[in-house]
Amino acid sequence: MAGYFRKAEEWNYEGAFKAGAVLTNGLVVYIDGANGVKPIAEAGDAEFRVDEKTTLFGLPAVALTCTKTGVKVHYIVENEFEDYGDTMFNTAEYSVPVGHYVKMRRPNINDQVVISVTAEVLATLAVGDIVTPASGGSIVKKS
Repeated sequence: MAGYFRKAEEWNYEGAFKAGAVLTNGLVVYIDGANGVKPIAEAGDAEFRVDEKTTLFGLPAVALTCTKTGVKVHYIVENEFEDYGDTMFNTAEYSVPVGHYVKMRRPNINDQVVISVTAEVLATLAVGDIVTPASGGSIVKKS
């Protein structure tokens, strides 16, 4: 996965927590106490409107606008690419290693985020649909 905020009402990032699992940019996550940041294990209650079906770094993607923040405290990973000079990395599939700090933020109403999704998820969506975070950290069309 890949993802980034392209419009945000506030640029308040949470960056004091380390990854408790390998995390990709654009993933919906939560803070699991002393166990670190992990992909959500349950469906989220935030809602996003699909504004555009597109690609991101060659991957199928959607542009979303947050329409409801929900009460569950979930974040979207938007980590910086780390380059230690000894290996090349694929920006499309970059992931935050376990134990590294995670740059993430909780979406506000009217924030716009672009995230990659699988081709199967993209095929289920149309512009104007409402989606919610799904278990595992991706999104799903609201029933």
